[in-house]
Amino acid sequence: MSEPRILLIEDDPSVRHGMAAFLRASALEVFEADSCRRALETFRTVNPDVVVADYSLPDGTSLDILAQVRRMSEDLPFIILTAHGSIDLAVRAIKDGADQFLTKPVESKALLVLVRRLLEQRRLRQRQEAASRERAGILDPFQGTSPAIRLLEEQARRMLAWDSPILILGETGAGKGVLARWIHFHSPRSEEAFVNLNCAGLTRELLESELFGYERGAFTGAVAAKQGLLEVGHRGIVFLDEIGDMDPAIQPKLLKALEEKTFRRLGDVRDRVVDIRLIASTNLALEDMVRAKTFRDDLFYRISTLTLRIPPLRERPEDIPVLAERILGLVASRMGRGQVTLSPCAQQALMAYPWPGNLRELSNVLERAMILQRGDRLEGADLGISDRAPAPGEPFGESVPELATLKEMERAHIERVLRKTAGNVTEAAQILGMARRTLYDRLKVLGITPGLH
Repeated sequence: MSEPRILLIEDDPSVRHGMAAFLRASALEVFEADSCRRALETFRTVNPDVVVADYSLPDGTSLDILAQVRRMSEDLPFIILTAHGSIDLAVRAIKDGADQFLTKPVESKALLVLVRRLLEQRRLRQRQEAASRERAGILDPFQGTSPAIRLLEEQARRMLAWDSPILILGETGAGKGVLARWIHFHSPRSEEAFVNLNCAGLTRELLESELFGYERGAFTGAVAAKQGLLEVGHRGIVFLDEIGDMDPAIQPKLLKALEEKTFRRLGDVRDRVVDIRLIASTNLALEDMVRAKTFRDDLFYRISTLTLRIPPLRERPEDIPVLAERILGLVASRMGRGQVTLSPCAQQALMAYPWPGNLRELSNVLERAMILQRGDRLEGADLGISDRAPAPGEPFGESVPELATLKEMERAHIERVLRKTAGNVTEAAQILGMARRTLYDRLKVLGITPGLH
């Protein structure tokens, strides 16, 4: 991080140089000015973090500067110094927006303490405002009126106050990450960090270093120590997406961190204490993986203390019009367009379609339709989807058995999309709403060859 920038405004050269030298020696970057005009020119150029200004200047007073600074920044710390202080002047300065009014001579150490305190108060306000904005932007994962989504909300709210791990189950694109972030911002840990890591497609070495960090020299290329996400998430929530893809060699280390609240960086010899709440998610059938011994049973039982299942869209078609309206509003806002609505025919088409890609696919279809159709109303033909309802027990097509596992359904859907794109992985990744590299990783795991579809 760069050093905090101080704009020091003082027309007496000896006083200004002395104060500037002391502040620079205290790890602050100081910019000097000796008049109102030069102070405002410097302010616009360097964007300081604190202003320290003498009251009387050759071409005005620091209150003249303060008035213009407040038009550009409402929360920038502003300190006024004067050799001729009075109560009336101090009251006026504070009323006009000054943070402090000090009478000269000012002890340099006292000024430094004040500057650092104001800097820290500003940082705290900015963090709180950022958290508030992020909280306001959190999507509601429970939009809709279906019994399934109302049950999910009821279960999720009951789990907020507890610290046990949560396992979120759901198909690809169902909104597992949205639900995890909602839980964080409504839990007692909401003021602490939320860190997330997608375990799919990461090598064992990369996943281990990302989770646990490493010491300098732990391996070739480790030129400096690095914190792992467990440390970054201390006192907060760590979200491990697609935990079913976690390398088996990493699983016992994660289990130790959850049970003993300790872990070791790569190359380190001492344990570090960590306090996190884990949220994990998967679109795979972990119980089947436990039986096949590809996922540790002790880790599965540890992370599945509390389990939430996000119902796929095909199980709650009555929610689709509400979700579509929300998505259209977000996309229209991002594109700078007015309100876009769905015709009754378009709504029926959305509700009849099986949505194998769930919310991600729904968002993709609606955004594509809005790009191609510039009107304020979308018709069924604008959506580019089949309007036939799936046959009972065949949500993904005739090749999937009625009691298919999540992995079988994932494979069937990816193969279906690849057939539609004639094996074009880039186009298929766009339809599925995932990165091309992630799709290649899933193809490798599922044993799918793109050119054969």
